[in-house]
Amino acid sequence: MPLPHWVARLNRRFTNRFVEPLARRSERYVVIHHTGRVSGSRYKTPVYVFGTNEYLHVALTYGPTADWVRNVLAGGGTCEGRDGRTAAIVKVSLVGRSETWSHLPRLIRFFLRILRVRDFLRFRLTD
Repeated sequence: MPLPHWVARLNRRFTNRFVEPLARRSERYVVIHHTGRVSGSRYKTPVYVFGTNEYLHVALTYGPTADWVRNVLAGGGTCEGRDGRTAAIVKVSLVGRSETWSHLPRLIRFFLRILRVRDFLRFRLTD
């Protein structure tokens, strides 16, 4: 069961504002820029990523129905890394544990198992 939506609202309203500057200094965090499906407003969401040679993965701790996930699935977006470079997000898809679990560090797997996270966003970045 993903985290409750009230936690997502709290993070979006308060926590993300403090996490974003820290995320820009971390190798494991990126800031995803996306556009609202209905409003057309631009949003920024800091997320923890892990990857393979081909794809980056994000654990969907709020589930696949979170607004930022639906925005990226519908309209793509860009990804800003630690070095300040931005790349377009392409080949976005929802995947399950079986496709991502082996790429996760043990400690992360432990916490995701406790949170019962089963969904992940998988994407590639353009060069």
